[in-house]
Amino acid sequence: MTALDGGTALVTGAAHGIGRALVLELARAGYAVVAVDVDREAAEQVAAEAGDLGAKALAVRCDVSSREDVAQLGAVARARFGTVDLLCNNAGVFLPRHAATATHDDWRWVLGVNLWGVIHGIEEFLPDMLAADRPGHILNTASLNGLVPSRHSALYSASKYGVLGLSETLRNELADTPVGVTTLCPAAVSTHILRSGEVRPKHLGEDSGRPADAPTSSYAISEALDPADVARMALDGVREDRAWVFTDPAMREVLEKRHRELIEAFGT
Repeated sequence: MTALDGGTALVTGAAHGIGRALVLELARAGYAVVAVDVDREAAEQVAAEAGDLGAKALAVRCDVSSREDVAQLGAVARARFGTVDLLCNNAGVFLPRHAATATHDDWRWVLGVNLWGVIHGIEEFLPDMLAADRPGHILNTASLNGLVPSRHSALYSASKYGVLGLSETLRNELADTPVGVTTLCPAAVSTHILRSGEVRPKHLGEDSGRPADAPTSSYAISEALDPADVARMALDGVREDRAWVFTDPAMREVLEKRHRELIEAFGT
């Protein structure tokens, strides 16, 4: 995938955390970058930082849960840079609510950003990537919680399980094309995701303000990583065309336990 270096990359959820780190790492690698976020001012700041690194950069305000917003994003990105070579579906939100206490709007918001945001990105950009008939790649940000249940939120795990299943199937579907698919499965990362409510659309209601629901399970993972380290791991995975990128060696034990339980469910 080294042929991608120097192409055009589009990153959603670019204002903070992993998204911001991806934009800056891609800028250093010589990509033109489209920094996409629901927070216009923060997206513009990241694009300016990418420009300071010598990259061609564009900031676009977009709510990825809206198909109309993503269609407008596609039109703007094409007008400026043409076909996207590397699509990073990274935008994500989190709400510490159990299924029994979540509202319907809670579900619509979390699944709208985390899962439908990925779907909308694929709908908008994959056809052009295939038509270009040159190396391209999709990097979808899932989570450890796309492989094992979240300790806090049925909403979050439902969305991330969906991203993982979509990504694995899409990789199979695109196996005979120049477009690859990599799924990023981070554990703990120092990001702003716990402050997601600050950018929640008003039409999807407001968080009740009640205390977070208690964890329902526990497992040991490592201390939170710097997003820059995660971004480098992710892009190494893209260049090597890996199916998955894991960020925490402690995840291995968690996954082994999970899969032992699955195998044991078959009985003897």
